[in-house]
Amino acid sequence: MIIKKVVRSVIGIVIIVTSVALFAAAAAPFIDPSGFDWPAFFGLMYPFLLLLHLLVFVCYVFVKRNKQTLLFLIPALCTLNIFLNSFGLNYFKSAAASEGGNTLKFMTYNVHSFKTANDLTQSAQAPILQLIRNEQPEILCVQDFSTERANNTMDSIKTILQTVNFYRGPADPKLFPTNSIATFSKYPIVDTGFIVLSKISKSNQALFTDINKNGKIIRVYNVHFESLGFQPHEYEEWRNADIIGKLEFLFKVKDKFSVAFSNRSEQVKLLKKHTRTCPYPFIIAGDFNDTPSSFAVNYTMSGMKNAFREKGRGYTVTFNGGLPDFQIDYIMANPFFKILSYNVIRQKLSDHYPVVVNLGY
Repeated sequence: MIIKKVVRSVIGIVIIVTSVALFAAAAAPFIDPSGFDWPAFFGLMYPFLLLLHLLVFVCYVFVKRNKQTLLFLIPALCTLNIFLNSFGLNYFKSAAASEGGNTLKFMTYNVHSFKTANDLTQSAQAPILQLIRNEQPEILCVQDFSTERANNTMDSIKTILQTVNFYRGPADPKLFPTNSIATFSKYPIVDTGFIVLSKISKSNQALFTDINKNGKIIRVYNVHFESLGFQPHEYEEWRNADIIGKLEFLFKVKDKFSVAFSNRSEQVKLLKKHTRTCPYPFIIAGDFNDTPSSFAVNYTMSGMKNAFREKGRGYTVTFNGGLPDFQIDYIMANPFFKILSYNVIRQKLSDHYPVVVNLGY
């Protein structure tokens, strides 16, 4: 009898804690972390919090056996928006057709300087280039493009895609502090530009490229938002740690998360401000370095179609370097476009998986 009471009390306490945590996670997409970042941490943990809450809920129903226990479904229901961003439910939707007959195959890929996911001494250039050759995207956005032989790699991609059209920003570092993002197009580029997102982090920047596909101008924003800046030894420490060690590690690096949350918040505001002046249908793609529950992703999604939410299936990850693996790479299109299909290519070459989307208009 005493044991049963203790079990009931523990389950009751845990379900209250997970309920509060889920309410905080539900607020994460709406609260700017540059002012208050605690909800962002709960949003980051959302998949684990939801799973824990539902498991405890089942136990709670079993021990309580009354209708009031159903009230504890409310915290989970409040996270429905995040759930739909994180878990694709499009199992019964077939690939759509474009009403106007115009389609566009689009890929975004953080190539990790063409190094393997967990070993910066090993080159992944050949298999990455082969993947691009196999997919033949009409528009390709790459991030972390820097390599010792960047020009040769660029020529290889142009040869693979049979194009001369690309943009990687101005060469003058005083104007644009990175050459690590690039956009390739099989169609003529009629205008280009850049957005300086950070004066501190050189690689976290944005490009825009206006592309003429058969008389229709489309703008592509290629973005690489603020990363956590973890070093290889930190990833190694995470991978080798047990559960307690992982919690200790996260507490140790929480300031890095806070800085990244805040910086990404400012960067997405700069990007969205620029899109408001865009006279063309546009696409935003790249490495957001943030999860589907984050302020950065949801702020960018406003007024846009998230390709994963429209056509994704199941729980998808695009980062495979650990800490842990999440969906952090996105393709979003404004309402001019129709999302026809969505695919993450699960080949572990870089520390990211490429995202491929077919668009119609």
